[in-house]
Amino acid sequence: MHLVFGGFMKDNGNGGIASSEIMGSNKVPLGMKVGYGVGDFANNLGFQVCAFFLIYFFTDVFLIPAAAAGSMFLIAKLWDAVSDPMMGIVSDHTNSRWGRKRPYLLFGAIPLGLSIFLLFLGPDLSGNLKIIYGYATFIFFCTAITVVNVPYGSLTADMTLDSKERSTITGFRMAFALLGSLFAAAATKPLVALFPDEATGFRMVGLIYGIIIITIILVAFASIKERVTHVKEEMQPFIQNIKVITANHPFIILAVWTILYMVAANLLAIVVNYYFKYNLNAEALIPVAFLALFGTAILCLPLYVFISNRKGKKFAANLGMIILGTMLVVLFFFGEKNPTLTLIFFGISGMGLSTVYQLPWAMVPDTVEYSQWKTGLRREGTLYGCYFFCFKFGSAISGFLAGWGLSLSGYMPNVAQTERALMGIRLMMSFVPLAFIILGMIVLAFYPINDAMHRRIVQEIDSKMQNKA
Repeated sequence: MHLVFGGFMKDNGNGGIASSEIMGSNKVPLGMKVGYGVGDFANNLGFQVCAFFLIYFFTDVFLIPAAAAGSMFLIAKLWDAVSDPMMGIVSDHTNSRWGRKRPYLLFGAIPLGLSIFLLFLGPDLSGNLKIIYGYATFIFFCTAITVVNVPYGSLTADMTLDSKERSTITGFRMAFALLGSLFAAAATKPLVALFPDEATGFRMVGLIYGIIIITIILVAFASIKERVTHVKEEMQPFIQNIKVITANHPFIILAVWTILYMVAANLLAIVVNYYFKYNLNAEALIPVAFLALFGTAILCLPLYVFISNRKGKKFAANLGMIILGTMLVVLFFFGEKNPTLTLIFFGISGMGLSTVYQLPWAMVPDTVEYSQWKTGLRREGTLYGCYFFCFKFGSAISGFLAGWGLSLSGYMPNVAQTERALMGIRLMMSFVPLAFIILGMIVLAFYPINDAMHRRIVQEIDSKMQNKA
């Protein structure tokens, strides 16, 4: 592979995309949609097994103090704040025979799979060395998933310029993403239980998941084509890449909303392990709870694609948040009455949770064209790099809150919990995420892009480029 990060011809201000001309039409073949979508099964299998189980693995299996484990999630994201945007910039200026984004799937697959194995290896170390090992392997994982997922995510904008077609592509992608999330959530504990103890079980799960991730990402690489034509350009000064973000207020609004919504969704998912184990004394139902939550979310994806195409993406996002927020209140007051009833509540919650996977990724490509329209620069990799950081930062905040919330409520692993600790778990699964959902709805109210505005933006960009041609 030969990557070129500079020395490109100037594009005379056209922002890196020649026109709306692509190889073929704006319609993306079904096989490519499926091939692209399946890649997010692997990405989410890795991302969500960490989001759902890493805090639990650190506190109850690897025996790292809860506060230290929570802090680890937040501190590791300081590196992501640098690596995610930089990966976007690098991918924007990559030139290879495989395209601008696809080579990072090819060469990033093995490091990502290896990082999952090392993260759940759980070697026999002393207390401080466990914390150091946790930091080192978690930062390695964060870097590896950045190398793969930032270019992968930005491929949506390079497959078609049609906003509704992007929603359909995102629907395929998010269906596989939710399947990956569902697999991570529902299969992990049963797989761990097949082995003599949890430490061995998580170690073997890390190995199995690593192999699955490597295989699927390579399949995605072979399936995807970059179909939007770009004009080669020189590496731009760093300040121009920053301008792409700071001048793009719809992207900033979307990013802040995503952080808030991801905190809510991931905090709910993290605390499921503790809630069923300690509050309900029904640890065996943890996989069933995740199945109810994410199975319903998968089934609702086509519904939200339909709603977003008819009523708009912002309307669909708000609908999902209202459903999820309402069920969080119900879970606080009635969740401990009966485990079967609790599982029904989780199923209904999944109807709302579906939107956190579908809508954000369908909205980001529209902000790419807004950036080009506003600044004359098309930097989908830069925007996706920053946006992927927002997803991970939301997950980090939820891990931080879970770890410190458990510590402050007096949580002790693998023993009967005090009433104070049980209430802390209950609040972290209901009213704490609800507060972030409400803030998210307030922020999203200011998001300006709808289908009509996006069509006008694309038409004006195309008109300007035809005039310059």
